[in-house]
Amino acid sequence: MIERSRLRSSTPGWIAKALSVVAIAAALAVAPGTDADAQEVRRGGMVRQAEWIAVQSLDPHLSSTVNSLIWPNLFDSLFSYRAPEGPGGTYTIGPMLAESHTVVSDDGRVIELRLRPGVTFHDGSALTADVVRWNLERARDHAQSTRREAVSGLRAVEVIDNLTLRLTFAAPQPLPGLLFSQANPANVFIVSRQAVETMGEQAFSRAPVGSGPFRLVAWRQDDRLELARFDGYTFPGADGRPLPYLDRVTIRFITDRSVATLELRAGAVEIVEPLPQDVAGLRRARNIGLYRVPYTDRAFPAFYFSSNPQLGSPFTRDVRLRRAVQHAINREAMASVLGFGIGEPHHYFGWFPGMPGYDDTLPRYEYDPARARALLAEAGFAGGITLEVKVINRPGDVQPLEVMQRMLADVGIRLVINLMDRTPWVDAGRSGNFEALSHGNTADIEPLMRRQTFSTSPSNWAGYRNPEVDALWHAAAGTRDQAERIAIYQRMQRIMAEDAYHVIGFRVPTFYAHSARVRGIGVTGGLGLAHVWLAN
Repeated sequence: MIERSRLRSSTPGWIAKALSVVAIAAALAVAPGTDADAQEVRRGGMVRQAEWIAVQSLDPHLSSTVNSLIWPNLFDSLFSYRAPEGPGGTYTIGPMLAESHTVVSDDGRVIELRLRPGVTFHDGSALTADVVRWNLERARDHAQSTRREAVSGLRAVEVIDNLTLRLTFAAPQPLPGLLFSQANPANVFIVSRQAVETMGEQAFSRAPVGSGPFRLVAWRQDDRLELARFDGYTFPGADGRPLPYLDRVTIRFITDRSVATLELRAGAVEIVEPLPQDVAGLRRARNIGLYRVPYTDRAFPAFYFSSNPQLGSPFTRDVRLRRAVQHAINREAMASVLGFGIGEPHHYFGWFPGMPGYDDTLPRYEYDPARARALLAEAGFAGGITLEVKVINRPGDVQPLEVMQRMLADVGIRLVINLMDRTPWVDAGRSGNFEALSHGNTADIEPLMRRQTFSTSPSNWAGYRNPEVDALWHAAAGTRDQAERIAIYQRMQRIMAEDAYHVIGFRVPTFYAHSARVRGIGVTGGLGLAHVWLAN
């Protein structure tokens, strides 16, 4: 039974005024983020970075804060990630704790890792194959693990010698380097086994030991994290000397991002992730630079129709109704109204510029209200129809639906917005108890990381099921040929467009705003401060 509590069906007055806006602000000029030449690098100093997601545990395997800027500073990954150096560029995966990987089975399920010799943790213990085996099995098997997604398919870890491991997976792994790099939000960061077993998990969660570029000095929970350079780090910088360039880092937990932006303007921090509405003002500010983070665009609304026939929704039964909704949305106006001068219309669920398979020449639903009305009439609803969508009651998720509500009303579709608290909304989504569901959709470096339209993927909130799309996901996971995988993704998107279960309106990029003195943020796309340095 679909819930009908806390419904919103009227259009706020601000939307009617905002819909008259037709100009989109000029594109932002962003500071380059590439690594420096050796003669330019300056060493020393401290950077203060604002983090709006507080942490309750500093154990990267068990912390509920999975995607945090803290982890790459304290801990290393098996592989390194370098961001693209400019628009249209591609990321690079390279060695880190693992010097190399080799696929040793014809089916792509068995991979051998060779570790870098001479690596030590902050407590002086050595990195060995057995320590990495323990880390991977802990992330997979621990009851409180929040990293299980990355290693759920890991069937066995065999230690060959002190620096060599053999990993056996349940399915082919075309991108093992990406899987075990900090670019994967579920990445397994490597911690000191000696520290965990000596200190115990509770003490380790407050004073963790990794092998990363910085070591922990102090943690004042909900206030700040103080780090110092790890003198035993051996990975080289642009000047040939070991990273990091900075002597100290302070991470301040400021959950209100507008407050963090004020702190940046006041010189109390050097790096923040501003809200989209603050970006235009920061662009005009003196002595502040902006870096657009690749693969982090967010699109709103990520609006799904249920594919569960048991709910009896006419939108589930008849693709013409879903296509009518698609044609009723003016994505350009939505980007203008809600994009704060940095928004752009978006058409492709799960694919964003820069991602493998993204192609803005693929089929899309253009704004065509006359076509939307005709489709409604063909489906037998010339007099109109009602559609309910469930959404978490927070402005960033609700406002795009309010704009969409006005657009749908113009063609005869009454959108009823059911405002919910997060927990019941999650329960409704996971159980398939919705006619439509909405939140935000975020870019990935590689679509295989979440497989959002694979029928059994935990990221498939829509419950979308299409055997042909499932087969294409299997094919993509089974090839190490990038061009072949791109062609598969594009075929998948054509099928999804025909099915019309997923609606996307507009996207906004993610930026880091920083002091003009800060250099090197873009080397790792903002994932860690090992390559960051301070100019005069």
